[in-house]
Amino acid sequence: MFTYRFRELSVDLRKKGQFREALARELRLNPEAIFNLNVERFALDSRRRGEPHWSYNVIFDVNAPLHASGNAARGLTQATREVLSLDDDPQKDSVPMASHVSVVGAGPAGLWACLHLLRRGFTVDLYEQGKPVEERFRDIRRFFAERIFNEHSNVLFGEGGAGAFSDGKLNTRSRNLFSEAVLKDMVKFGIDESVVTFAKPHIGTDRLVLMLRKVREEIARLGGKIHYSTALEDIEIKDSSITAIKIRDVAPGSSDMGHWVPCESLVLATGHSSRRIYELLHDRGVTLESKAFAMGVRVEHPQELINIRQLGKGVDTRLTGSAEYALTAKTLNETSAAYSFCMCPGGVLVPCASEAGTLATNGMSYSRRNGPKANGAIVVPVQASETLFGGLDFQRKIESNAFRVGGKNYAAPAQTIKSFLAHHTDKNLPKSTYPCGLVACNMWDWLDKTICKSLAEGFQNFDRKIPGFIDQGLIVAPETRTSSPLRVTRNNDTLESVNTQGLFVLGEGAGYAGGIVTSAADGVRLALRAKRK
Repeated sequence: MFTYRFRELSVDLRKKGQFREALARELRLNPEAIFNLNVERFALDSRRRGEPHWSYNVIFDVNAPLHASGNAARGLTQATREVLSLDDDPQKDSVPMASHVSVVGAGPAGLWACLHLLRRGFTVDLYEQGKPVEERFRDIRRFFAERIFNEHSNVLFGEGGAGAFSDGKLNTRSRNLFSEAVLKDMVKFGIDESVVTFAKPHIGTDRLVLMLRKVREEIARLGGKIHYSTALEDIEIKDSSITAIKIRDVAPGSSDMGHWVPCESLVLATGHSSRRIYELLHDRGVTLESKAFAMGVRVEHPQELINIRQLGKGVDTRLTGSAEYALTAKTLNETSAAYSFCMCPGGVLVPCASEAGTLATNGMSYSRRNGPKANGAIVVPVQASETLFGGLDFQRKIESNAFRVGGKNYAAPAQTIKSFLAHHTDKNLPKSTYPCGLVACNMWDWLDKTICKSLAEGFQNFDRKIPGFIDQGLIVAPETRTSSPLRVTRNNDTLESVNTQGLFVLGEGAGYAGGIVTSAADGVRLALRAKRK
């Protein structure tokens, strides 16, 4: 038996999944002569506008050596099948942890840490300040309708974390043992198996919610306990080691003042917006460091414009899905850049705030991505602050300004890109998906000037790549929560705080991950390396 790999196998849009037939044609073989055919990765290839197709990387076996020519020869290479499992991690069973572990935060990192620790025989209590995802949905709808902000249950906090109300993207720049384990878990919990092989997998908020229920059921089946509406109030550190945590019931109407729980191993997976946790850790002497992040605005366009510019006229988006973009532009001084982030085809804009009196925006979409608008963040890098909390203070300043300009009722400041470049306030604004209303303004009056200048240069560059980007674009601001401006300094092998034994920090809140899969993979990595003291 001989094993080969074929890269960039072209398959017609209407024949998605028919890669065996396409491979047989390329190699001039009978389809039945191809054995053990597996897809390693596939993607939509739209580099030639108007002629998009599916591109597959496959691995397969044949009984005799192949002698391909022409295009087939360029895509064909001999291969070996590499079967990897979590047992191949050289750091497995290397991190001493107590047999009982407390996990704080039920986002991807916390949920997957809990799940895999339970599978390895640990007992786990998972604390989440927010509510189960179904109740969280109701709180968010109430917020959109009545503008009553719940600091513990909102677009950022609650079961599933901030990723539950985002675009639900599962793509990651680096596939490894841990991220593959996360994707395979998701398939077990009902997500389509294509997430393992599709280059840009996407769930959508609606399907993500269904998956979270199954994760919750599995944790309960394994003996784990999830405590909702329960916030971490304090930590006790003695001789540089975690000894106890103080938790408090924050359910509406509760008069709980908090109580202490013994704890030798604490996993913090609280997300990039839990500012109070950063302040608590700093007060207790845990080592933190400032890090670079990015801020900017959300932009919204007609999805039809993006479809035509990216795919070409006449392409059936029922076959391809709504088109995306990924844009980067160096600014004139070459020291900064504007780039797109978290682009949501067919999506909607939402307000996201973690503190009363502030406003930030984000984008989300449902599984079908069939809305009439496309939105994406256009952001500018912000260098690490010279002071520890300088970046966080900068975020708060921009978000407080936005809340004030929007009328202190969660309406968002908005401006067409065309008026932004001319420094004019619009008399009329295009229709938007943002649910809490828009207030026309001049961004230059309240948004950071350096950010505005970089955005202006970026928009002009993007318009050359996607004509109409300026004329049909609407800015809704601000976008401030791309990542955390702080990092909890940790040992890269053990994932443990560098100066506090028993404190393990994971995910976006730790400053070492960016997205649903990488955050969840952080949880898998820790659980795999854990061994009982």
